[in-house]
Amino acid sequence: MASPAPPTQYQVLYRAAMKQAATQGRAIMQNLVVQASEGLSRAAAQAFDEMERRVLGEASRALIRHEASLVENYPQALLHEFAQAIAGDTRKAATLSFDALELMGDDEMQESVDQMRMQQIVASQVELELAELNSLLCAVQGMKTMPAERSPLRPQVYVRSLRSVTMQSPVSAAVRSRWLKLMGDALGRELARAYKELSVELRMQGVEPAGFNATPSRDAVAIAAAPARQAGGPAAVAPGALLNLKELKRLLAGDLDDQAPGEEADARATDFGLTMPAAFEVLQEMKQVDQVMHKLKQRQAGAAHADPLQAQFRAHAQSHAQSLSLEVVNLMVEKVAHDARLLAPVQQVVRELEPALLRLAMNDPRFFSDRKHPARRLLDELTQRSLAWQSVDAPGFAAFIEPLHQAAEVLLSTRIEGAEPFDYALRTLEQAWGEAQRRDRHHREKAVRALLKAEQRNLLADKIAQELRARPDVQAAPREVTAFLAGPWSQVLAQARLGDDTGAADPGGHAAFIADLLWSVQPRMSAANIARLARFAPLIVERLRSGLATIDYPAPAAQRFIDFLAQAHLQTMSAESAQQRPAALSTTLTRQELEAMFGENDAQGGHAWLGHSEAQQSGFIDTDYPQAPQPLFQPTQPATGAAALAATDKGADLPETGLQQGDWVELHMDGKWGRYEVTWASPHRTLFMFASATGKQHSMTRRLVGRMLKAGNLRLISGQTVVDLALDEVADEALRRSMDLNL
Repeated sequence: MASPAPPTQYQVLYRAAMKQAATQGRAIMQNLVVQASEGLSRAAAQAFDEMERRVLGEASRALIRHEASLVENYPQALLHEFAQAIAGDTRKAATLSFDALELMGDDEMQESVDQMRMQQIVASQVELELAELNSLLCAVQGMKTMPAERSPLRPQVYVRSLRSVTMQSPVSAAVRSRWLKLMGDALGRELARAYKELSVELRMQGVEPAGFNATPSRDAVAIAAAPARQAGGPAAVAPGALLNLKELKRLLAGDLDDQAPGEEADARATDFGLTMPAAFEVLQEMKQVDQVMHKLKQRQAGAAHADPLQAQFRAHAQSHAQSLSLEVVNLMVEKVAHDARLLAPVQQVVRELEPALLRLAMNDPRFFSDRKHPARRLLDELTQRSLAWQSVDAPGFAAFIEPLHQAAEVLLSTRIEGAEPFDYALRTLEQAWGEAQRRDRHHREKAVRALLKAEQRNLLADKIAQELRARPDVQAAPREVTAFLAGPWSQVLAQARLGDDTGAADPGGHAAFIADLLWSVQPRMSAANIARLARFAPLIVERLRSGLATIDYPAPAAQRFIDFLAQAHLQTMSAESAQQRPAALSTTLTRQELEAMFGENDAQGGHAWLGHSEAQQSGFIDTDYPQAPQPLFQPTQPATGAAALAATDKGADLPETGLQQGDWVELHMDGKWGRYEVTWASPHRTLFMFASATGKQHSMTRRLVGRMLKAGNLRLISGQTVVDLALDEVADEALRRSMDLNL
């Protein structure tokens, strides 16, 4: 039996699997186009309606015309989706955006319904093949379990990529919908074949499947639950009877405010056909409309038994908007309270707040969609701040959670209606947290000033370094001298220019000194020049020291170059005649050693350099900070976007998704993990600053961020706020309830 791949090969095998999966996209798309084109032609020949026949014929011809671009673009779309999936970026976790729902048209909502239906159908067709592949992917990543929704090759990724590339084709919505219908029907078979090929390839590389234990995805749960729902028993009833995509949009738009409770059933019956036209047509063909409507009424009748607290409030609802708002709040709280990023006490506080939030929904039905509403801000603040702590025993957590419990008690006991109690609770909490905030703000502002100054100098130094490298005399100099001029001396020039307010062409004379330095390292000199070099060598060294002092350059690093320069001068002066002098000075350092000695300015923050005081004020971590190797994924936490870089063979730069101010990450430093907030990014995003809950700060270059991501030493844990994600999942829930699988 072949032994599992050793840890040193994990990244290579994983990268190869991602590349192969993307490459398979060409063949998958080619087959989808062939099958969809044939299906469109058959449907056109059988269509009785002239208009439908023309649309199908045009769809078939358009598909052939756009085949080349679809085949070319699909692998790239897959790579992009793989990057998002590997990154564990919660910004992509939901199918719909709650905030965008109000502006969506009926066609867009129907496309979302069709996309989710396609995802569920494809997922049901590849279940066995995907389980085997995931177990092998777990093995090459050195892990035993992986959440199904984090699997980079899950069917949803392929469906989203399919929709993405078809959206790029300049065709009508009617043509595109017919493409997707037939392509979706064929995708399951093609994907099952692709999964099998990937599994075979991994096994041939000696990979043995891990004991894969994936957490079921939401779509998988929906598929598994479908038969139970169709059985119509009380236990199969959904948590609520009101929510669907059309109703949620109407609520957000304010179209339900005047609707009386007695109109609820009629509205539901009217919107049912508008919400799922595709499913309705299928059911009509199957002669099951009456049966479906009967099941829908069963779901409505049994909804009150699903959540006693919500049912208690709904009994007092005076309008359809109130009833639907109660259901949205109930689902939102449920999603927030189950967010794995929140510690158990924080989840409990959210549950404690539910009655107060439900009561608020009776008077202010859409508070959850108003980001400035005190209740929404309270939820945002308490959940986002809580991400600062990894455990309940972490310093500062007890002081954070105690005021939250007190605020929840006050909100539950008050008889004041509306937003006022939440506003008071929020201000009270901000006062309780205020002292630490003020302390941290003072240190952060001081660090930001230092980092802004450093970035400005580094960017100018990079421009100067490029100009110096283009000079013929610099190109002819020894590598050590070129590296020094393009490294620390370009920083000296930049510092002098930024600090000069006189308009001098060469403040400090540091640019003119370059000619003297280059002259001193010429290998061949006349006897007169050698005598001059003997007199000027100490002055050259003194100019070097004074210039480097202006940027607080480390004395040991400066001494290394001075030692090299002294050796070069000695080598030139010790020769007895011009014939004995070397044609070129010896180079003793490798390129890596030169970069380690002097660094290299880089507009992307590759070797951004900070002086001692700047580094001290901002907790700067050097780009060459040693890092212990980590697997691509952790046993309990997926790695961040670094693996996506491996999949595309890009360098160790920050993924395009980037880190945003307010994001929370986990950093592995000094042998332990710590949780930090991204508190600042420089204007050109070459420097980033992180702060812990205790006020500890670290800053680092863009390159180091990329390296740590790639090594698994930096993990993004909050790409989207807890409440935003929960509301997007509410929109997804409305979408699922708008489908025939969720009747």
